[in-house]
Amino acid sequence: MRPSRSVDTILTEIAPHIFLVEGEKRGQFPFSHSILILDEVTALIDTGCGIERLQRLKERYPPDLVINSHAHPDHIPGNWLFDGLPLLAPRQSFHYTGRIDLVSERFTESKALARAWREYVREATGFRDALPTDHYDEGHGFHFGSVELLALHCPGHTSDSYCFLEPNLDMVFSFDMDLSPFGPWYGHPDSDIDQFEASITRVRALKPQTVVSSHEGVITHDIEERFEAYRGVIAQRDARILDFLSQERRLEEMVDAPLVYAEYPFAPELLRHWDRKMLEKHLDRLEQRELVQETTKGYIRVTIP
Repeated sequence: MRPSRSVDTILTEIAPHIFLVEGEKRGQFPFSHSILILDEVTALIDTGCGIERLQRLKERYPPDLVINSHAHPDHIPGNWLFDGLPLLAPRQSFHYTGRIDLVSERFTESKALARAWREYVREATGFRDALPTDHYDEGHGFHFGSVELLALHCPGHTSDSYCFLEPNLDMVFSFDMDLSPFGPWYGHPDSDIDQFEASITRVRALKPQTVVSSHEGVITHDIEERFEAYRGVIAQRDARILDFLSQERRLEEMVDAPLVYAEYPFAPELLRHWDRKMLEKHLDRLEQRELVQETTKGYIRVTIP
């Protein structure tokens, strides 16, 4: 089956039976690209491309099932449009996927921020609650016909982050291991820098010929270099923090700088919170490596004799 002209402006054929559904704002947050499989089974992977676009797809190519790569709100807001269909989520987040109250509390750690998060997500993405019907885990195989996907648990971004491998095509759907210039994002309590680095190493070792990113789209050139640059952002952040801590600094001074985000262009209270969480993870690692020490007022770089 091939897409009709009525929706071809938002679809890009990646390979036979596999299409990228371009998200609003070119897939930039609070949207993401979705994946449409038109094979013996029609499947939609992630529902963050925009409600109007999903409605058009649903009308022309009603899916047999929907799959979520992880529980972030820019990947699941349109799940509710497919009520009654099988909806598969990662095992690690099955109990809170699609529950905006649980997700907001888990990702913000404060009632005030959780409320701000819910308001922002609902207004920006059209999110409505929709509970998954089943889950998948590491090594799960999805069989759609000629297209087969293998689920790879790749934590770090979140504890429930996955990548999918199409082994016959040497193609990886990396989702929020997105190879963006911003670099890895790990601003939640269950995010982990070391796990993220290990996940990047795992996926890079597959030597994919094509990477499909939720926010960068289809990548077919300079893939090794893109992985290297993406992982290298973590070390760049370490260096920026160490340079800033040449004198004693409070954590809030570091957030004000800022040292991870270049700016806070929207929902600044949320972005500042996530910037702070990422800084804290860097500081913990740098303390363990005896490069930074905590003081009564904040932090300072350890001077090596």
